[in-house]
Amino acid sequence: MIKKVVFTDIDGTLTDIKTGELGEVKDLICSLKNRNIPVILCSAKTRAEQIKIRRELGLTEPFIVENGGAIVIPKDYFGSLSDMPNHKEVKEYDIIELGKPAREIRLKLLNIRNQFKFKFIGVADLSIESLCHLTDMPPASARRMAQREYGETILQIDRRQQRRFAKVAEQSGLKTIYGGRFFDVTIGNDKGKAVGIMINLYKKKCYKDNVKFFGVGDSQNDSTMLRLMDVPMLVQGPEGTWSNLKVKNIIKIPAIGPNGWKFAYNKVMGRLNADSS
Repeated sequence: MIKKVVFTDIDGTLTDIKTGELGEVKDLICSLKNRNIPVILCSAKTRAEQIKIRRELGLTEPFIVENGGAIVIPKDYFGSLSDMPNHKEVKEYDIIELGKPAREIRLKLLNIRNQFKFKFIGVADLSIESLCHLTDMPPASARRMAQREYGETILQIDRRQQRRFAKVAEQSGLKTIYGGRFFDVTIGNDKGKAVGIMINLYKKKCYKDNVKFFGVGDSQNDSTMLRLMDVPMLVQGPEGTWSNLKVKNIIKIPAIGPNGWKFAYNKVMGRLNADSS
């Protein structure tokens, strides 16, 4: 029997982009877990944020943080990983780091701000109280968001400066990654590269080639993940439209966020045949 593994974005895909609510998705994840189908979170969210979500969902699988900044793997999930490049151990996790440390990115951003007089606000510029006010998050959620390890999230920027900022950032060796509400600035973070490593680990350590990979996303930021999937799926954004992704055989789900995830679940379970476009 062919094994199945599901990769999923979080904001706007697994959860409602505005409220962060999981809704009926919790039951769907539980159903997949009961059938021994791993669900891999792959998101811009921090390790602290994703640990909380994994606890809510009862997940025990590896997860990909900060747009591919690192892969976080529970100890012994794949056996010994000491021979993996950029590997380190942190408490109960093996961590494979792809991105550079947040302090390095923030130092470059400080130099850019001073040299080019850009007006922007990053997470590190704010107190927890101010972060709560700007993001409409409760204090505990804001603290988890602030625990960035592999980049900086830009919360506000003068729109007239945004295109030039991205160009200057690129010239400084930085990468801008656009998500739903905000955008991240990183060095080395890559969802596709992180997902590729995970796929290879599942094939080598668990299933060999007897496995099919399903992916669910909602935005351009998910394209590198979805290109590696056997079954790539795209839910609608909050406006009811799909992001324009160049992904072969992508399935466009006619529903928004978690409502679309229900469709994806049925696809994983083999309950429907959807047209791809």
